[in-house]
Amino acid sequence: MMQFGNNRIFSFAGGFSIWLLVFFFSGGSVADAGQRQVLKAEEIEAQAMQFLSERLPWDPDSTDVSLDFDRKDLDLPAGRLELDFRLPASTVRAGRVPFSAQVKVDNKFFKRLRLNARILLSLQRIKTTRAVNRGEILSEDDVEMETIQSSRVPRQAVTRLEDVVGFEVVRNLGAGRVILMNALRKPPLVDKGDQVILVAEKGSMRITVPGIVRQKGFKGGLVQVLNVQTKKVVFGHVVDAQTIKVIF
Repeated sequence: MMQFGNNRIFSFAGGFSIWLLVFFFSGGSVADAGQRQVLKAEEIEAQAMQFLSERLPWDPDSTDVSLDFDRKDLDLPAGRLELDFRLPASTVRAGRVPFSAQVKVDNKFFKRLRLNARILLSLQRIKTTRAVNRGEILSEDDVEMETIQSSRVPRQAVTRLEDVVGFEVVRNLGAGRVILMNALRKPPLVDKGDQVILVAEKGSMRITVPGIVRQKGFKGGLVQVLNVQTKKVVFGHVVDAQTIKVIF
């Protein structure tokens, strides 16, 4: 939901209308006064919020939008009334977002409105619960998730526990530090000197022999392994921490 100053709430309709939202005011929305009509500030605000709801890319349930503009009713000539809202072409950000609306009557320009939206996002991020040294593997006890409101969209912040727990830290992190993606890497499944089982398969034939890993290796990666029985070095793909599948 979007909520603004006077506590009216608008649901997002979805979609990304880039250039135009036209609303025809009738009945109770426009007060006729002879050959004049009145465009209420409340109607301008309502339609501006709806326009933003269709344009902004974030989840509406985690987005809070307030609107600032000259809140005056407009006295206009009688006729078909249109509001043509426009955002800068590159606007996909939070924080202060300026945009405009052209007020038209019977397709004739009457007035340009300047509006400013203040957009806050509810964001989840993961922080360390203690000081973590380079090379350590993070566990669930080492991290915690928090939710904040911010006008800045972090580009590198990790937002899911599964993208942190079990990963290796590549530099020292103090307690309470927000964890960024470039501070983590997947730990190798095998390392130099690890004892593993070499598996060779062809058709229905399957051979297993002990081996010793000669280099670090990640899941699916190619590594050198010493065949303990033949004393020869062979290449194989890392299946898990105990198994290397030999190529032959």
